[in-house]
Amino acid sequence: MENKKIKVSVVIPVYNTEKYVREAVESIMNQTLRELEIIIINDGSTDNSLQVVEELAAADSRIQVYSQTNQGGSVARNAGIARAYGKYIYFMDSDDLLEKETIDLCYRKCEEEQLDFVFFDAETFIDGNVENAPALSYKHTGKLEDKVYTGIEAFKIQLDNNEFTPSPCLNFIRCGFLKEHQILFYPGIIHEDQLFTVTLYLHAKRTGRIHHSFFHRRLRENSIMTCDFSLQNLKGYLTVTREIVKFKQQTSEYEIKNTINLYLSQMLNAVIWQAHVLPYPYRLRLAWWCLFRYKKLISIRSIGVLLFKSIIHK
Repeated sequence: MENKKIKVSVVIPVYNTEKYVREAVESIMNQTLRELEIIIINDGSTDNSLQVVEELAAADSRIQVYSQTNQGGSVARNAGIARAYGKYIYFMDSDDLLEKETIDLCYRKCEEEQLDFVFFDAETFIDGNVENAPALSYKHTGKLEDKVYTGIEAFKIQLDNNEFTPSPCLNFIRCGFLKEHQILFYPGIIHEDQLFTVTLYLHAKRTGRIHHSFFHRRLRENSIMTCDFSLQNLKGYLTVTREIVKFKQQTSEYEIKNTINLYLSQMLNAVIWQAHVLPYPYRLRLAWWCLFRYKKLISIRSIGVLLFKSIIHK
């Protein structure tokens, strides 16, 4: 397909999802909007994922497959951004599903309302025997109206109603907006979605929502969503915090600073509750770090859980 005819670029990082990737890619191939390119970044898979996507590429000229050594989802998505020719971009995960009218409806809404990005809802489904599956909600209530918001307005409403979700798979984004603000995925960490999606909202002048669960997230064993909290999780969240604080320090707008503080408070308190499973020396250092840097954002109850929950349950 000629570059000038590409309306949407869909970027799909793939790493060892041979069991699911065919279904995920086919859900993009079957979209009702046909003028798209499907950019698959094979991130050093060691299973048969590459063979599966190459087979699909042979059947559909819109699919491009690139391989790299394993560098993580952020680097893979950034590689996709660098290769994207569409006016809009959508990030798809290689083990999930997307309803077939999603890209068409998002494209139309963004064009009609001149949006920087549009966001929508999702549903989860469990694949196999997943123990202790997290209770996740990807739905927004009626607090968000069918109108154009600034990113800060939409972000604040979601935070006030505990409905913010960081998944980039729920956002359909104008490529020019990403390039104008140099928004990329932070490499080398997990929970990079938190930083990427928050940055979208902090920069957006025009955004809107479609009230429909287009995205179907698969909860499966051995995924980031279902693994126990670890030091790697903590590193990711602390990096996200540091980068968002940098953004806050560069603005003088009270509304933006206040909204960032609300987000950081919600995220850090949730992280601290999860971090009680870490070895005690790490918990002690985390408690000191929170009290020293962010004591106005952290509740005393959260610090108590961090320091004493595992001791009480012994």
